[in-house]
Amino acid sequence: MPIFAVTYRYEAAQSEEREANKPAHREWLSARVDDGSIRSVGPFVDGSGALLLVEADDDEAARSLVNDDPHCLRGMVSEIVVREWMPVFGALT
Repeated sequence: MPIFAVTYRYEAAQSEEREANKPAHREWLSARVDDGSIRSVGPFVDGSGALLLVEADDDEAARSLVNDDPHCLRGMVSEIVVREWMPVFGALT
């Protein structure tokens, strides 16, 4: 199944709201990792966003999946970019 690199962009002005929503966000992410739909996930260390490696049938399915993230549902992600990614070497090949 294809893997998609999904990037979130966060606005600094919403950092307190995101922090308060983080438990629900991380619970949702953990469940998606457990069910295999997200292969790996983590924030950018500068706080500007996050990267999710999503396994889905197509880009629409990947976008549909992340739209259910509590951060997305509450409008805390200012931009979502979905790109199919092809690992050539490493753990995800």
